[in-house]
Amino acid sequence: MHTPAGAQPLKLTLGKKGRSPAAACVVVALAIAASGCTSGDSTEPQARDELCRLAPDSGESGTLRQLLGDNDVRTDISNDTDHLIESMRDWLKPGGPERSALPLRMCSYRPAKNTGARMVSIEFGWLPHEEAGRRSEALPGKVHHYTVNGATVQANDIVSRLTVTCRMPGDLEEASQKVMLQGEASNTLLMGTEVQQKTIDQQITFLYLMTRRATEALGCENDPLAKNPVVKPSPPPAE
Repeated sequence: MHTPAGAQPLKLTLGKKGRSPAAACVVVALAIAASGCTSGDSTEPQARDELCRLAPDSGESGTLRQLLGDNDVRTDISNDTDHLIESMRDWLKPGGPERSALPLRMCSYRPAKNTGARMVSIEFGWLPHEEAGRRSEALPGKVHHYTVNGATVQANDIVSRLTVTCRMPGDLEEASQKVMLQGEASNTLLMGTEVQQKTIDQQITFLYLMTRRATEALGCENDPLAKNPVVKPSPPPAE
């Protein structure tokens, strides 16, 4: 992985309290190389509104460590929570889809000892209702289907996509009725491996919990993912 000169990757050790990134960093394309940000030990409390930073004792952190098989986790932040809120709100305004680039890559995680480009990554965007049922939107390969507390999920061995209703407040309420919030998790660490059903279920649980953080940040008034996830495969949807 190539990191620009003078830049340090943002690293978060989930298993140790009090160790948090000093700042969110902008990451370049899929290489997830941090540009112009530093990291280090800090006794300052973590920002409550930073979606990608996971408290060591959180459900998100525990599920992520299971996925990675490692307690020492490196976190790369591509976009902070404020950028997510601004981009998602702008997209819903007249002419927004032409101005606001979505989906938005938020963060990626990998075992700290890994030096390659494989990772677990999270992104969010809006999915217009008319696109939700298109075959072109379907994932390749064998797809597993889930319904989790009203959210619809499809997943193959590498990628999981969750869609759920999010009613935005104020003057964006009407526009938000025409779309679904979509979260996507990809786990390229699994490429070339024999993926177990348990691992897919864990990835969906992690995606659900991270998407819940997004609904809280966006202020979805219907609070769609308030319940804790119980992940069980469901029959595929009727053609």
